This record gives sequence, structure tokens and C-alpha cells, in this order.
Amino acid sequence: MWPFKKRSIKNRETPTGTVTDKVAGKIAGYCQKLQNMFANKMNKMIGSMNTKRLKVTLVVFCICCGGYSIYLITNAITSSSEKQSKFKVEQMDVPQHFDKTGDEIISSENYVEEETFQKIQQFKNYMDSLKRKNSYQYDSIMNARPLLMDSVLLLEQIYYSQKQK
Repeated sequence: MWPFKKRSIKNRETPTGTVTDKVAGKIAGYCQKLQNMFANKMNKMIGSMNTKRLKVTLVVFCICCGGYSIYLITNAITSSSEKQSKFKVEQMDVPQHFDKTGDEIISSENYVEEETFQKIQQFKNYMDSLKRKNSYQYDSIMNARPLLMDSVLLLEQIYYSQKQK
């Protein structure tokens, strides 16, 4: 028996909690305290009532809550949807090319001629020199056309892939 006792003592040790755990515990304790206070006040109020008055209070409460529930249900069914639309269901905008991977661009139909490739190389060299010498102008071009160099690299890939075939 004594080995089990040592284990239970070790298990009872509480690890130090974080600040958020402590704050959450205090908030939960405060809420529980408020609930207990409310329950005690209600017990005092209802405990002093006689049974006839208690039954009348219960019937009035049920009629009020039931009537309000019936009002909400009938209002939801009978009201026109144009006058009172709390929830609106709209069609979702789907991007035009959401199911395309980009591999369709690099296909056998695409062809880059030698002359076009030379122009691409000249443009790429120009952009590299611009990046080194005039970075402000290069940045403004990249901000205006953010995928420009990606397109240049894609055209190079197409040219090199057609050369391999």
C-alpha cells in the first residue's frame, strides 16, 4: 500500500500555471460566485411565496415565454422576405482560373522563335543593369508590373524546353 501512497502524493502536486490560466480561473470563480448569489436570492424570493401564488407565477411565465415564441415563429413564416431580410445568401465569386495549374502554358503549342528569344535576353540584361545602376526606376517598374520578370523566365523556359526536343 505505501508505494501507491507516494505516487498519489506526487500526482497531487500542481504545476505552475501560466498567467492566462490564472486569470481564466479567477474569472470562472467570479462567474460562479455571481451564479450562487443569484440562486440564493431567487430561493429567498420563491421560498417566501405560498403555493397558489407560485403556480400563478409559473403559469404567467409560461404564457409569456410561449406567446413570445409563437410570435417569433409566425413572424418568421408570414413576413415578406423583401421587407425583413436578416440573412442574405449571395453567390460566391469564383476565380476564373482556379483549377488551372499553369502547366498549360508550357505546352507543345507554345513556341518562342530565336528572334523573340534574343529580344527577351536583351530585355533581361537591360533590367539587370537597371537593377544595379538605377534601383529606383527598377523598383517603380516592378511595382507597376509585379510579374514581369516571372513572364520573362517563363518564356526562357519555353524556349529551352523546345530546344531540348
